Amino acid sequence: MNRTRGTRTAARGPVPPCRVWIVEDHISVRQLLETFVAYLPGFVVTGVSEEDGPALAAARRHEVDIVILDLMIPGDGGMNTLQRLMQLPQPPRVVIYSATVTVHSLKLAMAHGAYGYVDKSDSIEDLRTALQRVQAGGVHFSQRASQLLTTLLAPVSRENNEQERLELRVLELLARGATIKEAAHELKVSAQRVYRIRQLVMERAHARNAQDLIRYAIEVGLVGAYRAETSSWPPPGDSSKSVGGT
Repeated sequence: MNRTRGTRTAARGPVPPCRVWIVEDHISVRQLLETFVAYLPGFVVTGVSEEDGPALAAARRHEVDIVILDLMIPGDGGMNTLQRLMQLPQPPRVVIYSATVTVHSLKLAMAHGAYGYVDKSDSIEDLRTALQRVQAGGVHFSQRASQLLTTLLAPVSRENNEQERLELRVLELLARGATIKEAAHELKVSAQRVYRIRQLVMERAHARNAQDLIRYAIEVGLVGAYRAETSSWPPPGDSSKSVGGT
């Protein structure tokens, strides 16, 4: 009987540490996060990268439990990375760690399945709380994100939901260089409607010109930082051109 109990105890063994992958394009922030997580009891850093490729590969091999994900990363942007991670057969849990906390970014993060959202301007201790809660199966949103959640969780009509989805698609298409006519054709709506949506999004984003709106799309993770910044659109020296010219 004693041997049986001993066998069971041995079978349980110590609880394995939670494996964390960090996706952050700024090397100084990446190093800070790696050091911070490495010292947290019960956590181990399995990898760090400035792009999502290595993290996706590790997640496919079931080598990651939690991904700390910045939104402003090279490639297709952090939101597309989040979506790809969540589409895996056994997806890791994702905690967004970003300096951008807006209704648009928070809505996308929730829609794509993020377990946490931490504002970079908050104390790094908030990230500790997020990791511990997510590891335990819960969720965590920083103070600013929680305040915006009140707005997002308020009852809205189906028409408002569809309008918000359309706004995000227009923002993404225009930030990738589409004209108003091209965006209208892609979305199967009138060019006039795309124009009105563009104006509305620019007002909400406090964007004065094309570069401001592209920057906003990058900040919320709709497009990749390097891809948009190296795009030939808008033309050099024409930063005042309206986004999505005809």
